[in-house]
Amino acid sequence: MTSAKVVVAGGFGVGKSTFIRSILEHDLLTMTALPPERGLVTELVRIQFGRVWLDPGLALHLFVAPQWQNPRAGWNDVVRGAVGAVVLFDVMRPADSVDAMRYFEDHKIPYVIALNNVHVSVRSDVQAIIRGMGISPEVPVVNCDPRLRVSVRETLISLAEHAKLDRWRRRPGPDETTPLAPVC
Repeated sequence: MTSAKVVVAGGFGVGKSTFIRSILEHDLLTMTALPPERGLVTELVRIQFGRVWLDPGLALHLFVAPQWQNPRAGWNDVVRGAVGAVVLFDVMRPADSVDAMRYFEDHKIPYVIALNNVHVSVRSDVQAIIRGMGISPEVPVVNCDPRLRVSVRETLISLAEHAKLDRWRRRPGPDETTPLAPVC
């Protein structure tokens, strides 16, 4: 059996859980974790995930990135082994997605920006907003309605294509001995 892990990130209320629920045959599973900060424990964090069987020997594990105040402090365990990520982007609140995008860029994890189609009317110059955030032009930007299975499927296909291309770009040359990190 082979499996792949994908992380779905974005701001509060952007549709991360809805995105995953749309593609699952069953409901999300939830586990509770302690925040990674040292000191007093003030809250427990829910980590949601689900599994989709693409065929009898291939499973896709989808994780909702937890909403800690500082994602850099707690995402390492959740993101470890991911082949890529989907950053759901709400054009009404673009700053909510910045931390997620920076995290994936800093850790060289391929990701796609999925524009949440719920607010279609305010989509005037999304590319300018994304460029203004300093996001690489190589990052795919796709439209996505997290409520629709076909839209989620197309977003995941875009991520798979991007992750495959990213992995190919980073493969070692004939004189290099550094292997790629395992993805899963």
